[in-house]
Amino acid sequence: AKEMKHVLANLFFALLPPSRHTVNRHAVIRCSAPPPIPSVDVKALTVGTIVAGRVLGVGEDGSYELDIGTGSPATMPRSESALLPNATRGRVPGQGYADLSAGEVREALVVGVAGSQVNVSVARAQRALAWRRVESLHRADVSYNATVIALADAGATVEVERLPGFVPWSHWQLPEAAWADRKALLGSRLPVKFLEVDAGRNRMVVSHRRHAVQQRLDELSPGRLVSGRVAKLVPFGAVVRLADGLEGLLHVSQVSRLYVQNVSEVLTRGEELTCVVLKVDLADGSLALSTKMLESRPGEMLDDRAALLARSSQIEGRVELRQ
Repeated sequence: AKEMKHVLANLFFALLPPSRHTVNRHAVIRCSAPPPIPSVDVKALTVGTIVAGRVLGVGEDGSYELDIGTGSPATMPRSESALLPNATRGRVPGQGYADLSAGEVREALVVGVAGSQVNVSVARAQRALAWRRVESLHRADVSYNATVIALADAGATVEVERLPGFVPWSHWQLPEAAWADRKALLGSRLPVKFLEVDAGRNRMVVSHRRHAVQQRLDELSPGRLVSGRVAKLVPFGAVVRLADGLEGLLHVSQVSRLYVQNVSEVLTRGEELTCVVLKVDLADGSLALSTKMLESRPGEMLDDRAALLARSSQIEGRVELRQ
Protein backbone atom coordinates (compact mmCIF):
# COMPACT_ATOMS: atom_id res chain seq x y z
CA ALA A 1 0.00 0.00 0.00
CA LYS A 2 2.88 2.40 0.83
CA GLU A 3 4.54 1.63 -2.50
CA MET A 4 1.28 2.32 -4.35
CA LYS A 5 0.84 5.67 -2.54
CA HIS A 6 4.43 6.61 -3.39
CA VAL A 7 3.99 5.82 -7.09
CA LEU A 8 0.65 7.62 -7.31
CA ALA A 9 2.06 10.64 -5.48
CA ASN A 10 4.93 10.85 -7.98
CA LEU A 11 2.45 10.53 -10.82
CA PHE A 12 0.25 13.27 -9.37
CA PHE A 13 3.12 15.76 -9.14
CA ALA A 14 4.40 14.75 -12.58
CA LEU A 15 0.97 15.59 -13.99
CA LEU A 16 0.63 18.93 -12.21
CA PRO A 17 0.66 21.84 -14.67
CA PRO A 18 3.30 24.56 -14.85
CA SER A 19 2.71 27.98 -13.35
CA ARG A 20 0.28 29.23 -16.01
CA HIS A 21 -2.34 26.70 -14.89
CA THR A 22 -2.14 24.25 -17.80
CA VAL A 23 -1.79 20.50 -17.57
CA ASN A 24 1.03 18.96 -19.60
CA ARG A 25 -0.95 16.57 -21.79
CA HIS A 26 2.08 14.36 -22.36
CA ALA A 27 3.20 14.23 -18.73
CA VAL A 28 5.12 11.01 -18.14
CA ILE A 29 7.50 9.79 -15.44
CA ARG A 30 10.97 9.66 -16.95
CA CYS A 31 13.92 8.48 -14.91
CA SER A 32 16.95 6.26 -15.40
CA ALA A 33 15.37 3.44 -13.38
CA PRO A 34 11.57 3.44 -13.73
CA PRO A 35 9.81 2.88 -10.39
CA PRO A 36 8.45 -0.63 -9.99
CA ILE A 37 4.71 -1.13 -10.28
CA PRO A 38 3.59 -2.36 -6.84
CA SER A 39 1.72 -5.65 -6.61
CA VAL A 40 -2.04 -5.34 -6.40
CA ASP A 41 -4.59 -7.98 -5.46
CA VAL A 42 -7.07 -7.99 -8.34
CA LYS A 43 -9.81 -8.96 -5.88
CA ALA A 44 -9.29 -5.63 -4.10
CA LEU A 45 -9.87 -3.60 -7.26
CA THR A 46 -13.21 -1.91 -7.82
CA VAL A 47 -14.52 0.36 -10.53
CA GLY A 48 -13.24 3.87 -9.87
CA THR A 49 -9.92 2.82 -8.31
CA ILE A 50 -6.90 4.80 -9.52
CA VAL A 51 -3.87 2.62 -10.29
CA ALA A 52 -0.39 3.14 -11.70
CA GLY A 53 0.14 1.36 -15.00
CA ARG A 54 3.17 0.81 -17.24
CA VAL A 55 2.44 0.53 -20.95
CA LEU A 56 3.50 -2.90 -22.26
CA GLY A 57 2.43 -2.39 -25.85
CA VAL A 58 -0.53 -2.94 -28.16
CA GLY A 59 -2.46 -6.22 -28.04
CA GLU A 60 -3.86 -8.22 -30.94
CA ASP A 61 -7.18 -6.38 -30.79
CA GLY A 62 -5.48 -2.98 -31.03
CA SER A 63 -5.97 -2.09 -27.38
CA TYR A 64 -3.14 -1.04 -25.12
CA GLU A 65 -1.94 -3.50 -22.50
CA LEU A 66 -0.73 -2.13 -19.17
CA ASP A 67 1.02 -3.71 -16.21
CA ILE A 68 -0.91 -2.56 -13.14
CA GLY A 69 0.65 -5.06 -10.73
CA THR A 70 -2.04 -7.75 -10.79
CA GLY A 71 0.05 -10.33 -12.65
CA SER A 72 -2.08 -10.11 -15.81
CA PRO A 73 -2.03 -7.18 -18.25
CA ALA A 74 -4.90 -4.74 -17.97
CA THR A 75 -6.62 -3.69 -21.20
CA MET A 76 -7.29 -0.13 -22.36
CA PRO A 77 -9.00 0.79 -25.67
CA ARG A 78 -6.98 3.31 -27.64
CA SER A 79 -9.94 5.70 -27.43
CA GLU A 80 -9.39 5.83 -23.65
CA SER A 81 -5.76 6.91 -23.90
CA ALA A 82 -6.15 10.70 -23.85
CA LEU A 83 -8.42 13.46 -22.61
CA LEU A 84 -9.31 15.80 -25.49
CA PRO A 85 -11.94 18.50 -24.85
CA ASN A 86 -13.20 18.73 -28.44
CA ALA A 87 -13.43 15.01 -29.27
CA THR A 88 -16.08 12.36 -28.75
CA ARG A 89 -15.60 8.62 -29.02
CA GLY A 90 -18.82 6.64 -28.91
CA ARG A 91 -21.04 8.24 -26.30
CA VAL A 92 -18.20 9.53 -24.14
CA PRO A 93 -17.29 13.20 -24.75
CA GLY A 94 -13.69 14.28 -24.35
CA GLN A 95 -12.13 10.91 -25.14
CA GLY A 96 -9.40 10.73 -27.75
CA TYR A 97 -6.42 8.85 -29.10
CA ALA A 98 -2.80 9.22 -28.05
CA ASP A 99 0.31 7.30 -29.06
CA LEU A 100 1.71 5.70 -25.93
CA SER A 101 5.16 4.14 -25.92
CA ALA A 102 6.11 0.95 -24.12
CA GLY A 103 7.54 1.76 -20.72
CA GLU A 104 5.48 4.90 -20.11
CA VAL A 105 3.85 5.01 -16.69
CA ARG A 106 0.41 6.60 -16.42
CA GLU A 107 -2.35 6.98 -13.88
CA ALA A 108 -5.35 4.92 -14.97
CA LEU A 109 -8.85 4.52 -13.63
CA VAL A 110 -10.35 1.04 -13.31
CA VAL A 111 -13.54 0.89 -15.43
CA GLY A 112 -14.23 -2.85 -15.28
CA VAL A 113 -13.16 -6.00 -13.40
CA ALA A 114 -14.08 -9.53 -14.52
CA GLY A 115 -12.09 -12.22 -12.76
CA SER A 116 -8.43 -11.56 -13.52
CA GLN A 117 -9.27 -9.26 -16.46
CA VAL A 118 -9.17 -5.55 -15.69
CA ASN A 119 -10.14 -2.71 -18.02
CA VAL A 120 -8.67 0.73 -17.36
CA SER A 121 -8.79 4.24 -18.80
CA VAL A 122 -6.07 6.88 -18.75
CA ALA A 123 -8.50 9.50 -20.11
CA ARG A 124 -10.95 9.04 -17.25
CA ALA A 125 -8.17 9.26 -14.68
CA GLN A 126 -7.02 12.49 -16.33
CA ARG A 127 -10.60 13.77 -16.29
CA ALA A 128 -10.89 13.16 -12.55
CA LEU A 129 -7.62 15.05 -11.98
CA ALA A 130 -8.70 17.85 -14.34
CA TRP A 131 -11.99 18.37 -12.51
CA ARG A 132 -10.13 18.55 -9.19
CA ARG A 133 -7.86 21.20 -10.68
CA VAL A 134 -10.81 23.18 -12.09
CA GLU A 135 -12.67 23.02 -8.77
CA SER A 136 -9.55 24.32 -7.02
CA LEU A 137 -9.18 27.18 -9.53
CA HIS A 138 -12.87 28.00 -9.14
CA ARG A 139 -12.55 28.20 -5.35
CA ALA A 140 -9.49 30.45 -5.69
CA ASP A 141 -11.44 32.67 -8.15
CA VAL A 142 -8.43 33.08 -10.45
CA SER A 143 -8.34 34.03 -14.12
CA TYR A 144 -7.39 31.26 -16.55
CA ASN A 145 -5.96 31.52 -20.07
CA ALA A 146 -8.36 29.24 -21.97
CA THR A 147 -8.12 28.26 -25.64
CA VAL A 148 -11.10 28.80 -27.98
CA ILE A 149 -11.86 25.48 -29.68
CA ALA A 150 -15.41 25.81 -31.10
CA LEU A 151 -18.01 28.48 -31.92
CA ALA A 152 -21.81 28.24 -31.79
CA ASP A 153 -24.84 30.52 -31.98
CA ALA A 154 -25.09 30.90 -28.20
CA GLY A 155 -21.40 31.17 -27.41
CA ALA A 156 -18.04 29.43 -27.65
CA THR A 157 -16.39 26.33 -26.24
CA VAL A 158 -13.00 26.83 -24.64
CA GLU A 159 -10.44 24.38 -23.27
CA VAL A 160 -9.81 24.64 -19.54
CA GLU A 161 -7.44 22.02 -18.09
CA ARG A 162 -8.30 19.83 -21.12
CA LEU A 163 -12.00 20.03 -20.25
CA PRO A 164 -14.60 21.89 -22.33
CA GLY A 165 -16.02 25.07 -20.84
CA PHE A 166 -18.78 27.25 -22.28
CA VAL A 167 -18.60 31.04 -22.70
CA PRO A 168 -21.96 32.68 -23.55
CA TRP A 169 -21.55 35.53 -26.05
CA SER A 170 -22.99 37.86 -23.41
CA HIS A 171 -19.90 37.11 -21.33
CA TRP A 172 -17.39 38.13 -23.98
CA GLN A 173 -15.63 41.46 -24.24
CA LEU A 174 -15.02 41.91 -27.95
CA PRO A 175 -14.17 45.17 -29.76
CA GLU A 176 -16.84 46.20 -32.28
CA ALA A 177 -14.83 45.06 -35.31
CA ALA A 178 -14.18 41.59 -33.88
CA TRP A 179 -17.89 40.68 -33.82
CA ALA A 180 -17.97 40.66 -37.63
CA ASP A 181 -15.35 37.91 -37.92
CA ARG A 182 -15.71 35.67 -34.89
CA LYS A 183 -14.22 32.68 -36.74
CA ALA A 184 -10.85 34.37 -36.28
CA LEU A 185 -11.19 33.63 -32.56
CA LEU A 186 -10.64 29.89 -33.06
CA GLY A 187 -7.35 28.83 -31.50
CA SER A 188 -6.90 32.12 -29.66
CA ARG A 189 -6.25 32.51 -25.95
CA LEU A 190 -9.00 34.00 -23.83
CA PRO A 191 -8.60 34.96 -20.15
CA VAL A 192 -11.69 33.84 -18.26
CA LYS A 193 -13.04 33.53 -14.75
CA PHE A 194 -15.45 30.86 -13.58
CA LEU A 195 -19.22 31.24 -13.32
CA GLU A 196 -20.28 27.63 -12.67
CA VAL A 197 -18.38 24.39 -12.10
CA ASP A 198 -20.30 21.12 -11.62
CA ALA A 199 -18.21 17.99 -12.14
CA GLY A 200 -21.19 15.73 -11.47
CA ARG A 201 -23.04 17.20 -14.47
CA ASN A 202 -19.87 17.72 -16.55
CA ARG A 203 -20.83 21.39 -16.67
CA MET A 204 -18.46 24.35 -16.72
CA VAL A 205 -19.48 27.92 -17.59
CA VAL A 206 -16.84 30.65 -17.71
CA SER A 207 -16.80 34.39 -18.37
CA HIS A 208 -14.42 36.69 -20.18
CA ARG A 209 -16.51 39.63 -18.95
CA ARG A 210 -15.77 38.87 -15.30
CA HIS A 211 -12.04 38.95 -16.02
CA ALA A 212 -12.30 42.19 -18.02
CA VAL A 213 -14.35 43.98 -15.37
CA GLN A 214 -11.97 43.05 -12.58
CA GLN A 215 -9.07 44.43 -14.62
CA ARG A 216 -10.86 47.80 -14.87
CA LEU A 217 -12.42 48.29 -11.45
CA ASP A 218 -10.94 51.77 -10.97
CA GLU A 219 -12.44 53.21 -14.15
CA LEU A 220 -15.72 51.31 -13.74
CA SER A 221 -16.42 52.26 -10.14
CA PRO A 222 -19.88 53.73 -9.35
CA GLY A 223 -20.19 57.35 -10.46
CA ARG A 224 -17.66 57.06 -13.30
CA LEU A 225 -18.67 58.12 -16.82
CA VAL A 226 -18.35 55.71 -19.74
CA SER A 227 -19.11 56.12 -23.43
CA GLY A 228 -20.43 53.57 -25.89
CA ARG A 229 -23.05 52.68 -28.48
CA VAL A 230 -26.46 51.07 -28.09
CA ALA A 231 -25.79 47.48 -29.21
CA LYS A 232 -29.24 46.05 -28.58
CA LEU A 233 -32.69 47.09 -27.39
CA VAL A 234 -34.54 44.73 -25.06
CA PRO A 235 -37.96 45.04 -23.36
CA PHE A 236 -36.36 46.12 -20.08
CA GLY A 237 -33.74 48.52 -21.42
CA ALA A 238 -30.73 48.87 -23.72
CA VAL A 239 -27.42 47.01 -23.91
CA VAL A 240 -24.63 49.56 -24.29
CA ARG A 241 -21.33 48.34 -25.75
CA LEU A 242 -18.27 50.32 -24.65
CA ALA A 243 -15.39 51.00 -27.02
CA ASP A 244 -13.38 47.95 -25.95
CA GLY A 245 -16.37 45.60 -26.22
CA LEU A 246 -17.48 45.47 -22.59
CA GLU A 247 -21.28 45.67 -22.32
CA GLY A 248 -23.52 47.19 -19.68
CA LEU A 249 -27.28 47.40 -19.16
CA LEU A 250 -29.11 50.72 -19.21
CA HIS A 251 -32.36 49.70 -17.53
CA VAL A 252 -35.51 51.45 -18.75
CA SER A 253 -35.98 52.92 -15.25
CA GLN A 254 -32.52 54.55 -15.51
CA VAL A 255 -33.04 56.34 -18.84
CA SER A 256 -34.75 59.45 -17.41
CA ARG A 257 -36.29 60.82 -14.24
CA LEU A 258 -39.49 61.04 -16.24
CA TYR A 259 -41.33 57.76 -16.81
CA VAL A 260 -40.27 55.85 -19.93
CA GLN A 261 -42.60 53.06 -20.96
CA ASN A 262 -40.79 51.76 -24.06
CA VAL A 263 -37.05 52.30 -24.43
CA SER A 264 -37.26 51.81 -28.22
CA GLU A 265 -39.20 55.09 -28.41
CA VAL A 266 -36.26 56.91 -26.84
CA LEU A 267 -33.10 55.15 -28.05
CA THR A 268 -32.01 53.65 -31.35
CA ARG A 269 -29.54 50.89 -32.11
CA GLY A 270 -26.06 52.28 -32.89
CA GLU A 271 -26.70 55.56 -31.08
CA GLU A 272 -23.76 56.98 -29.09
CA LEU A 273 -24.35 57.46 -25.38
CA THR A 274 -22.56 58.69 -22.29
CA CYS A 275 -23.65 56.84 -19.16
CA VAL A 276 -22.89 56.78 -15.47
CA VAL A 277 -21.78 53.50 -13.87
CA LEU A 278 -24.31 52.61 -11.18
CA LYS A 279 -23.04 49.22 -10.06
CA VAL A 280 -20.51 46.52 -10.89
CA ASP A 281 -21.44 42.95 -9.97
CA LEU A 282 -18.19 41.05 -9.47
CA ALA A 283 -20.04 37.71 -9.30
CA ASP A 284 -20.98 37.78 -12.99
CA GLY A 285 -19.14 40.85 -14.31
CA SER A 286 -22.34 42.74 -15.16
CA LEU A 287 -22.50 46.56 -15.36
CA ALA A 288 -25.53 48.65 -14.45
CA LEU A 289 -25.63 52.03 -16.22
CA SER A 290 -27.70 55.20 -15.98
CA THR A 291 -28.35 58.32 -18.05
CA LYS A 292 -30.92 59.86 -15.72
CA MET A 293 -28.10 60.62 -13.26
CA LEU A 294 -26.80 63.10 -15.85
CA GLU A 295 -30.07 65.04 -16.15
CA SER A 296 -30.16 68.61 -14.82
CA ARG A 297 -33.96 68.35 -14.79
CA PRO A 298 -36.47 65.51 -15.22
CA GLY A 299 -36.92 64.66 -18.89
CA GLU A 300 -33.77 66.30 -20.25
CA MET A 301 -32.67 62.96 -21.69
CA LEU A 302 -35.92 62.87 -23.66
CA ASP A 303 -36.25 66.41 -25.03
CA ASP A 304 -32.73 67.92 -25.01
CA ARG A 305 -30.28 65.05 -25.26
CA ALA A 306 -27.69 67.06 -27.20
CA ALA A 307 -27.31 69.54 -24.35
CA LEU A 308 -27.08 66.71 -21.81
CA LEU A 309 -24.36 64.89 -23.76
CA ALA A 310 -22.41 68.11 -24.40
CA ARG A 311 -22.44 68.93 -20.67
CA SER A 312 -21.48 65.37 -19.79
CA SER A 313 -18.36 65.56 -21.98
CA GLN A 314 -17.04 68.31 -19.71
CA ILE A 315 -17.43 66.31 -16.49
CA GLU A 316 -14.24 65.05 -14.86
CA GLY A 317 -14.11 62.48 -12.10
CA ARG A 318 -17.29 60.99 -10.66
CA VAL A 319 -20.95 61.95 -10.72
CA GLU A 320 -22.76 61.96 -7.41
CA LEU A 321 -25.38 59.20 -7.49
CA ARG A 322 -28.90 60.22 -6.49
CA GLN A 323 -31.81 58.10 -5.46
